[in-house]
Formats: sequence, C-alpha cells, structure tokens
Amino acid sequence: MKENDIISPDHRIRVHDRTFRPYIHREEIEDMVSGIAARINQDFAGEEIIILVILKGAMVFASDLIRQLKVPVTVEFTKASSYGNAMASSGALSIEGLFTEVANRNVMVIEDIVDTGTTIRELMKLLRGLQPKSVTIAALLSKPTVHSDTPTAIDYVGREIAPNFVVGYGMDYAGQGRQLDAIWVAADDTSA
Repeated sequence: MKENDIISPDHRIRVHDRTFRPYIHREEIEDMVSGIAARINQDFAGEEIIILVILKGAMVFASDLIRQLKVPVTVEFTKASSYGNAMASSGALSIEGLFTEVANRNVMVIEDIVDTGTTIRELMKLLRGLQPKSVTIAALLSKPTVHSDTPTAIDYVGREIAPNFVVGYGMDYAGQGRQLDAIWVAADDTSA
C-alpha cells in the first residue's frame, strides 16, 4: 500500500445530498472476504454450489469472493430490494429474475448487507420451496440490531455493524457510490 492510499479518518466525500466518512478500509474488506472464502471452501469441499448474487449491491463482494473459492460454482443473479432510493428499508420487497434449477443442489445467496432481514427471509422462503439440497447465506455486513422480529441466520458474515447507512464496495445511496473500494458511513452517524 502506498502512503497516499491511506484515507484519514477526517476525510469526507459527498454522495448526492449526504456526507460520508471512512468506515471500513479496503484491507479489512479483503481480510473479511478471504475469511469467508476459507470457511466456504472448508464447508463445501467436494461439493458444487450455485451462487445466487443479489443485484446490484452484492456484485463487487461476489466477484471478489468467487475468485477465492476452490469448489465448483455456477453463478446466477437475481434482483431483490426493499430500499428503492431511500436510506432505510421500505419494508416492501421486490424480487426479479429467480431461476428454477435448484432441486437437490447447494444454493448460496450472496448479499452485500443484511439490514432488517426482510429481503433475505423472503428470498429464503422462495428458494426452500424449490427443494434445494441446502441453502446458505454469505453477507459481507449485517446489522443485527435492526433485524426485524424474526432473527435472520447468516451462515457466513464478514462483520456485524451498527445500524448506520453505508456506501461503497457495491453498496449505494440512490444509485451512486458503488465504485468506492472501501466502505463509508454517513458522517452524522455517531455510533460507527
């Protein structure tokens, strides 16, 4: 890493009308992804996995993760969202592009962040109805304090965070900020 690559804690960026400050640096993200990949490789040794990437937020995490997997994978995509252009989950779920070839196969859902858990729980219900061999979840981040009344089990999680709004590494604010190679938190969130 070059000296000028270090982002100071007081550095700020603007995304639309909000200011964000550094939260999780890219080196920590790389460690989180490597740790998740190592566990998946161990747990699924000798098995094949269908990787179901939740678009658009999980695309960067999924790309880095699958390059570290040593097991055979097939990659599929679906779009599932409860945010729209807001900074908090609307509670209304939209799922597009589900596939049907999962019976008796291992399916792993790749999500960028599990917030309330509504999206992932609804998707899991749909997938279990297709009778896969197994269904697991890998998420880079989780906000367990805002998971709704029903706990959300995440099999592989990089890090649990406070209920703050974050952007970067695939996650966006109203469509912008996905290209950032680190994760930034809204500057007015003091619990991060």
